[in-house]
Amino acid sequence: MPSQGKLTTEQMELAIYRRFLDYRQHPVAFAHEVIGIPLRYIWSKMSEILEAVARYQKVAVKAGHSVSKTFTVGRVVVPWFKSCFQPGTVVTTAPSEHQVKNQLWKEIHAGFNGAKANGIPLGGQMHTTFWDQKPDKAFLDQITDPMLRANWEKNFVTGFSTSPDTAAEHATKMHGWHNEWVLVVLDEVCGLVPQITRTVMDSLIVDDQCKVIAIGNPTDPESEFAEWCHHSDPAVNEGKESYLSDKGWWVIRVDARDNPNYIQNRRVIPGLASRQWVDGDIIAKYGIDGDGTRYRVAGLFPTHKEGTYYGLLLNHARTEGRVGHYPYDNIYPVYTFSDYGDRWTATIFVQKKQDRLCIIDDYWDNDGQGAPAWAKAVKSKPYMYAGHYAGPDLVGSNARKFHTGNKLLKDILAGMGVNVKPVRKHTFDGGIEATRTIWPLLHIDEGCKTFIDAAKGYGKKKDMRLSTKDHVVYHDQPDRTWHRHMMDALRHFAVQERGIGIDGTGKGSSVTLIQIRKWQEEFGLTA
Repeated sequence: MPSQGKLTTEQMELAIYRRFLDYRQHPVAFAHEVIGIPLRYIWSKMSEILEAVARYQKVAVKAGHSVSKTFTVGRVVVPWFKSCFQPGTVVTTAPSEHQVKNQLWKEIHAGFNGAKANGIPLGGQMHTTFWDQKPDKAFLDQITDPMLRANWEKNFVTGFSTSPDTAAEHATKMHGWHNEWVLVVLDEVCGLVPQITRTVMDSLIVDDQCKVIAIGNPTDPESEFAEWCHHSDPAVNEGKESYLSDKGWWVIRVDARDNPNYIQNRRVIPGLASRQWVDGDIIAKYGIDGDGTRYRVAGLFPTHKEGTYYGLLLNHARTEGRVGHYPYDNIYPVYTFSDYGDRWTATIFVQKKQDRLCIIDDYWDNDGQGAPAWAKAVKSKPYMYAGHYAGPDLVGSNARKFHTGNKLLKDILAGMGVNVKPVRKHTFDGGIEATRTIWPLLHIDEGCKTFIDAAKGYGKKKDMRLSTKDHVVYHDQPDRTWHRHMMDALRHFAVQERGIGIDGTGKGSSVTLIQIRKWQEEFGLTA
C-alpha cells in the first residue's frame, strides 16, 4: 500500500486524465494552467478563438498580420485538443514547408515544452513535425476491439506542407486518418491547394467529434476560405461581430487595430502589431480602405484577387451594375469568340448593342469532347449568328489539330456547318491592353458563371522565391491555370473589337481612347 498522502504513478496519471477531461470545455484555463501562458498575454481575440474551437465544429478565423493567430493555434489549440480528446488524430498543414516547420510547429513544440516545464508533461515523443502519442505495446495488447486498437495506434499529431506535386499523395493519406476524435488545422488557408481542403471537408469532418479550424490572412476573395466565410448579408461580412456563415462556419474576424499593443500604443504583448506598423507602414501605403489594408490589417477579404489582370475591372463592373441580367436579345446578332485546345474549349457569346458589349453566354469544355460537341452546342442555341472567331493560331503553320487527325480544325468545323475565322495576329501584352480598354463597355449576364470565375482568377504566377509576407512579386506571364482559356477567348474578342470591329467595317469600338483613358484614370487603372 502506498503511504498516505503520496500518490502512485497510476493514481497521478488518472488524476491528470480527469483534469484534462475538465479542460475540454475550458481551453483558456488549459492555456494558462497547463501550458503556462500568463493571463495578461491571452487577449480578447485569442480567448474568443479558443472558446470557439471548444464550442463549434468548424471555425474560420480571417485575420490581419501579427495578431497571434499561429501562436494561438500552435501553442494552445493543438496541445489542448491532443491532450483532452483521446484517442485522437490531429492534422496540421500550411502552404509551405517554412510555415509548417518554422512557424506552426515551432509553436506546437513551445506548447509541449511549456507544459513540461510547468510540471504537467503531455506525454509522447515529439519530432520535427510529428508528435507520437501511441501507447506502448503492453497497453495495445490489452485492447480486444480491433477498431479501438487502430484508433489508439493513430493517436498522433502530424504536419505537412502542400503543393500541386504532393497534394494527391497527402490527400490519399488523409483518407485513412479517421479516429474517435479528429482535429484539422488549416494554417494560412488561402494558400492551400484546393484538393487538400476538399479532402478535409469531404473525408475527415464527418461528425460532431471531428473539428476543423481554418485560419489565415484573407488574401483571396475567390478562394474556398472566402466561400466558407461568406454571409449573404454584406454588412455581416464587413462587421466586427463573429457570425455563422452561409456554409455553417463560425467566423471570427481579427483586426490588428483591436490588439492591446495598438490600443495602448505600447508593447503590451510581444509579437503583436504596433500602432506604428499599422498606421505608419500599412495604412500610409495602401490607404485606410485599400485592399492591402483590408487583408493585412482589418482581417477582411480584398475587393479583388491580388495579381489578377481583370479582378479590379470586374469589381468595378459589379459596382456599376454591369454584371446582372443581360440575356439574349433577338434584335441583335450574336458573335462567338473561342479558344481551342486538345482537351479544352472556351467560348463567349457576344452581342453588340450600340455602346454596350454584352456577354450573354459562355461554353466550357474541360473533358476533351472536342470539335463535334462544340459545334453541336453552338448550333443548338436559339441565336442569330453573324460570325464565329478564334485565335490567330487557327490558321497557318502552327494551326492546331485538336482531335481532327491530319485536317485543320478550321476545315473540320466548316464541314460541320460552322465557319470560324481567326482574329488578327497580336502580342500577348497588346491583347491584354486591348481587353482592358473594352471593360468599360462590358455588360455580363450573371448566368455566365464560368466566364465570371475565370475573370476573377486570371492572373500572373506568383514568384515564390522573391515574394515575402508583405510584398508579393509576380512573374510577367500568366499563371497556367484553367482561367486563361476563357480569358483568351475574351482577348480574341477585344483584339477584333479594337482592331477591325466585329462588323468588319474597320471602325472598332465607338468609344474613343480619350474616353477610355479618362475612365482608367478615374478608377486609378493607369499605373
